[in-house]
Amino acid sequence: MKSDPKTVTLRRTYLVYFLVLVFGVAIITKTILVQTKDSKQYKELAKQKEYQQEPLKANRGNIYAVNGDLMATTVPIYHTYFDSRVVADSIFNKGIDSLCIQLADLFPKRNAGQWKHYIMDARINKRQCTIARNVSLANFRKMQNFPIFNTGIYTGGLAKDEETKRIRPYNDLAGCIVGFVNTIDGKTSYGGLEASYNEYLQGQDGHRLVRRIHHWGSIPVESEDNVDPKDGADIVTTIDVKLQDIVESALLNTMTTNKAQQGCAILMDVETGYIRAIANLQRNDETGAYEETYNFALAARYEPGSVFKIASMIVLLNNHPEIELDDKVNIGTGPIKFSNRVMRDDHSFAKNGICTVQEVIEQSSNKGTAVLITKNFITHPEKYVDGLYALGLNKKIGTGFASEIPPYIKHPNDKDKQGRKVWSNVSLPWMSIGYEVNVTPLQLITLYNAIANGGKMMKPQFVTEVRNGNQIIEKNEPIVLNPQIASAESIDKLQTMLEGVTIRGTARRQFEGCSFPVAGKTGTAQYCDPKLKYKYREPNVPHKLYNTTFVGYFPADKPKYSCIVVVSRARGPRWAAGSVSAPGFREIAEKVYAHHYGILDDNSKSEKSNISYASPVIMKNDQAHTFLEGTNQSYVDISNQTEWVTVESNAEGVKLINDAIITRDIVPNVVGMNVTDAVYLLEGIGIETRFNGLGIVTEQSLQAGDSIKGKCVMNLKLAMK
Repeated sequence: MKSDPKTVTLRRTYLVYFLVLVFGVAIITKTILVQTKDSKQYKELAKQKEYQQEPLKANRGNIYAVNGDLMATTVPIYHTYFDSRVVADSIFNKGIDSLCIQLADLFPKRNAGQWKHYIMDARINKRQCTIARNVSLANFRKMQNFPIFNTGIYTGGLAKDEETKRIRPYNDLAGCIVGFVNTIDGKTSYGGLEASYNEYLQGQDGHRLVRRIHHWGSIPVESEDNVDPKDGADIVTTIDVKLQDIVESALLNTMTTNKAQQGCAILMDVETGYIRAIANLQRNDETGAYEETYNFALAARYEPGSVFKIASMIVLLNNHPEIELDDKVNIGTGPIKFSNRVMRDDHSFAKNGICTVQEVIEQSSNKGTAVLITKNFITHPEKYVDGLYALGLNKKIGTGFASEIPPYIKHPNDKDKQGRKVWSNVSLPWMSIGYEVNVTPLQLITLYNAIANGGKMMKPQFVTEVRNGNQIIEKNEPIVLNPQIASAESIDKLQTMLEGVTIRGTARRQFEGCSFPVAGKTGTAQYCDPKLKYKYREPNVPHKLYNTTFVGYFPADKPKYSCIVVVSRARGPRWAAGSVSAPGFREIAEKVYAHHYGILDDNSKSEKSNISYASPVIMKNDQAHTFLEGTNQSYVDISNQTEWVTVESNAEGVKLINDAIITRDIVPNVVGMNVTDAVYLLEGIGIETRFNGLGIVTEQSLQAGDSIKGKCVMNLKLAMK
């Protein structure tokens, strides 16, 4: 029996109605559940998506030279984008041509026509386009005033990702000491002072609650859980920028002239041990240029050669103070054999093979040094080595740099990994002349500096203090490592010998005509390759390769600075220390001497003046609250929570926090601000800044309230409070 078609259609209609009814009931039921039973859960979920914790990055502290010059600081940079999808057609069509003209002027990688084609293509394809990366704060502020962009953050389409960038205003000057901050794939690495003082520099990050109001961004929300970031402290180094420039230039000149592979130079204040300059250069084999990429002064140990003879002489005099400078030493007229090895001098000077103790050092006699040391220590070589250990030559100085490497001065009882003795029958004579020992240039200058300082050994230091604004967190006073490395009589003998090196000895020619007395020692040691050892040779170089050193102090009659110049693998026609490293030392000494016009006392050039310090007219909003609360002052905040505010008193003496009026047309008053905030504010409104000194702003070259016309440069004078 066939079904009636009308009946079938009617049944299907009823089924559809039934399914719609069931679906509708399900929707109504779910809606009721959401409104009642599940409402709390969904509200909480929505709230979690609407409210989020936003990290607040602390500003990293600055690194200063001893005279206040900025050596490392952090600046904001922006990666900028344009999302034309949010821009109304009327605004876009009216402003696109003007926008592209201004973009071409600021970012000339494209002309106006190319910028328009680039932006139109992104708008047609409904996508965001990149404008520029690594944009400075000043340029970003300019972009905010461009057509279309100036209609607002939500309607103008200009978006940004903000980052910070660590910069060194003096570029690679003292680069190995100042160090670096590198972030790759979210991981940050540090070097130099940036690493060793990172605990102080990094500060403490904070966080705050924010509410998402649009896919473009969010607004901060008051919460008791909000934590303000604490900016990092500043580091004041011992480095003098002018002296650093002298030392680096002299080292580069020395390296270039002698076609050397690598080298270093250090300038140390005799009395304090503070390092005033340190330079490290290494040849880039691909480009031939010299670069500061490796801290040779601290991180490389080497066989120093004849400059180590002075260490041997100290040990000798400490054990045998009766030895006089005019005592005779029989060195013979030919080579001397020690066990199975022969030792020679590189030039003849002793009449009939007899010389004095003083001449042993002045003429850098290998034979004379070895004869003196073996004669007095052959039966007990451990006394010689223990004497070297007493000078601190067997351990790191403790500079705080992770790259500092320990020296190696072997002991007669030492054994290698296989349990074999490392001491041989020729170890004592060869160690006495600077072979079979490995030390760093920094350790050598520390030893010679002690001789210049009357026997008092000072610790080399690179930082004088850590500051948070005007508060001193840590102050590094001069540190004495050894109050007296030798008796006063022995120090007099050592000083006489070192002065004789430049008057009658191996550096006589290099210091002829010098306008002030210099004391020091030459040292030339054959380069020892890690693999080929002393068999290492280079094609097209007619001689063996050497490490050459000159280390000493000046003026010799009243020492102010000690200095060391080390040059490794000079490939030019000259290869000995007297003709390679000594000229570099002299260049440094003469320029430093001229700079100080006879070596002025540092204290004489920095007398305290009657500086008047103004309270900052402008400060950051959070700083105003912190300052007033910290000083227990009553205040009322009538600002609109802008970034910059002013603090003034009303008739009742109550402090009022109000919005600061910052425009690109009027010069603001930055007197009383710290340099970081002042530079941030000024460059944000397009004023280029230059400053001198350390601390807070005491003077500004542009008068507050004057009109800003065109490109402006403001000079800031800083001083400690």
